[in-house]
Amino acid sequence: MNKQLLPEEVALLAKPVMTRREKLMRFAAIVRSHQRVFGLFRNLEHFSPEQLQQIGITNSAFEAAAADPILRDAGLIGEYVADAQRFFELSQYDLHLFSCDCSGAITNNDMARRIEDIAGAVAG
Repeated sequence: MNKQLLPEEVALLAKPVMTRREKLMRFAAIVRSHQRVFGLFRNLEHFSPEQLQQIGITNSAFEAAAADPILRDAGLIGEYVADAQRFFELSQYDLHLFSCDCSGAITNNDMARRIEDIAGAVAG
């Protein structure tokens, strides 16, 4: 027996499905093409999941990604690092690789390259 889908279930089915790699490659392209230099975070790899849920994305590469209509349509929502971490399927170490300030300032191109490296480290 088939049941009729609820409107919210139909909406979920209509969302574009992007692989982790596709999401990260889109993110890298957004970072690379952006004119302003993004702010970096400090010690993200040491925060608890609850703390990451309280760290805002303002002035960060995550804010630029959240403004992208393609990523929003694919399900990127939220205003916190934890939201972006879940959407892009990033470990805390991944967050550290491209968005922490421990190595000093980095260019958008360098940040994009690091995101692409993370994308390349996963299968499809």
